[in-house]
Amino acid sequence: MTDDANFKKKLPIGIQTFREIREDHHYYVDKTPLALKLIEQGKYYFLSRPRRFGKSLLIDTLAELFAGNQSLFTGLYAEDNWDWTRKYPIIRFSFGGGNVHSQAELDAKIQEQL
Repeated sequence: MTDDANFKKKLPIGIQTFREIREDHHYYVDKTPLALKLIEQGKYYFLSRPRRFGKSLLIDTLAELFAGNQSLFTGLYAEDNWDWTRKYPIIRFSFGGGNVHSQAELDAKIQEQL
């Protein structure tokens, strides 16, 4: 294996999971200081960013923090600034699989995921 000085990382094009980016040695800009700030200072957030702008990766990064997967955060800000002794339950809902056009369709989609 090459040493770190000669090791070229891959761009994480199309990758939406924090684990895959970290374990497969892709480039990653450390946004964990912002993630911890969101967790500590806020209560509710609505993430309204354009498509393909990192919403899924942010949510996945938060899930890995709450799951206590410390090894994924080696060398990042969160490694020394998160309480790794606590793990939290994680529930994820996804509405990315299409459009809903009525309250009944929305209710059905939520029931399906529950």
